[in-house]
Amino acid sequence: MTFRIVFCLFFSVVLLMPAFSYAEVRNIVFPVDGVSSFRDDFLEPRGGGTRQHLGVDVLADKMTPLVAAVDGVISYIPYPEPSYGYMITIQDKDGYQYRYIHINNDTPGTDDGNGGRANAYAPGLKRGSEVRAGELIGWVGDSGNAEQTVPHLHFEIRDPSRNALNPYDSLLAAAQPENVRNENIETPQVDVGEAGVAEGAEFVFAIQLRKGMQGDAIRKLQSRLKDEGFFTHPVTTKYFGSITEEALKKYQQANGIAPTGILGFETRTLLNQEENATPELRLEKELFEGDEGETVLQIKLKLETLGYMAEADNDVYDSMLREAVRTFQREHNLNPTGHVNFDTWRILNTRYASTPKPVAGPTDEQKEVYIEDHYVFRTAMSIGSRGEDVVALQCFLRDLGFFDKNTLCTGYFGPITHSAVAGFQASRGIEAIGIVGPKTRAALNSI
Repeated sequence: MTFRIVFCLFFSVVLLMPAFSYAEVRNIVFPVDGVSSFRDDFLEPRGGGTRQHLGVDVLADKMTPLVAAVDGVISYIPYPEPSYGYMITIQDKDGYQYRYIHINNDTPGTDDGNGGRANAYAPGLKRGSEVRAGELIGWVGDSGNAEQTVPHLHFEIRDPSRNALNPYDSLLAAAQPENVRNENIETPQVDVGEAGVAEGAEFVFAIQLRKGMQGDAIRKLQSRLKDEGFFTHPVTTKYFGSITEEALKKYQQANGIAPTGILGFETRTLLNQEENATPELRLEKELFEGDEGETVLQIKLKLETLGYMAEADNDVYDSMLREAVRTFQREHNLNPTGHVNFDTWRILNTRYASTPKPVAGPTDEQKEVYIEDHYVFRTAMSIGSRGEDVVALQCFLRDLGFFDKNTLCTGYFGPITHSAVAGFQASRGIEAIGIVGPKTRAALNSI
């Protein structure tokens, strides 16, 4: 009898214990893309002491974007909403899992619990979807058993045996000083590699850099933009966040480059020329429909500038690019195959180099029109865009009746804004794709 009692007591204690937990720093992108705060609350008691907290809570405003912490595959994404709230689990190539819990379940601007899948998860995500580090996957909320708390992300890391790791040090290493409220958080030391160093240790930007990336190259970029007067944050970091993106857009606009906020070939060339280095983007192989990458994006941008296709908004070799390439090839006495071979690449670059480039951004006269008359839309916008243009777009569409009159102008382009844009496009006879391109901007600016 004594043995049976002791065994039962021991078994009861084991049931209340979490999976084995320990500390390990994982190389991650910070999962909350916006202003946030967090502390080390791992293993704190929850549920009146009946269980332990197996993650770290990252506090942020509702609808703050959540991004993939690592490259991986969505292994769990429930719908409809479970009792614990909307959740996403990403599994990386090493078998580690990254769990996002309490994802938003509200209609933006409310606490109604009726937001549904469209306001919880990024469009198109499902079990088995591949994601890249820094990619939008959802939005901060208070779903499930977090309804009576402030909006936050419960973030967990589990090893391949599903033991709980304390994610605090990983979050601290990945934290963006430009966004994290905790003034005691150190500058991140996570280094995923430089963007190329020429002989003689002269720095050369040699690869595309964009929001969500980390490394010494980001700090170098920020330093260069600071020298030029565009990066005004007092501290340079190794993280490419919103502040770096906006600074790069301003630099691009000032230099007549499309203000994408991405360090692409044209921007790199200019920065490298200022450093007396001139790397060239080369065609390593012939490109066909289905290929993707920066070379594809550059082809699209050049064909757009030359008038062969509409605005380039991704780096995928799609059917639109195929037809644009065919048209270009026909007009230049090339075999119209629709794929980019070396002759097509050479002639395209020759034509592009000899064509005057439009200067991006408003003139002083246009700025006066903006101030005294009405808002003028000049930039492309799609899911994931944010800023003043998005605020103006949302308020404008609300006034036109494409948003509910009580909808807030948040400045973030999410699924609701996507639907509103598609509705506006349909009303104006524009293909309802939900992306603000040249035709949509022209229609908006004509009202």
